Amino acid sequence: MDWIIHKIDMLIGAGLAATAGMAASQIQAFVDQYLQRLGGHLDEARMNLDRIENGVRYQTMSQTVRQELEVDASLRVNELQSAHDAISNAGLLSRPFTFLNNADDSIMTGTMSDFVPALPLDVNALVYVGVGIVLALAAYEILKLPIILVFGQPRRRKFRKRGSTA
Repeated sequence: MDWIIHKIDMLIGAGLAATAGMAASQIQAFVDQYLQRLGGHLDEARMNLDRIENGVRYQTMSQTVRQELEVDASLRVNELQSAHDAISNAGLLSRPFTFLNNADDSIMTGTMSDFVPALPLDVNALVYVGVGIVLALAAYEILKLPIILVFGQPRRRKFRKRGSTA
């Protein structure tokens, strides 16, 4: 009976590790797709700012209105550029946290709706897979510890009785 329980435990741990590894491998793919979408938004914001600064249509507007539009457009370009730079230049392990800290909600929603899972085989993705596996196994061991403490019976050592050699 102990053998079966041990094998089920191993199977659950392996399944959780595989699932976490596969999910973690998608972190890099998602961030890459987000950066691609963010780059598109950044290009569009730059074009909009350029139209406001140099476009004939905006030159005919009053100076106050044009300045307000230009300030808003400039702020959007700076916001998108700083987010792009922060995520792109983030370190290997800090990148997911930097991404979450700098993500734009509307771009994130669009990326999620159009996300295509990938099998990235670069160093970053492989590190994320390894970290995901380790975290899943550690979480599983921590979660099953109370169950073992409550239901597990301590093993008792069996001592052989030695004959007296007198």
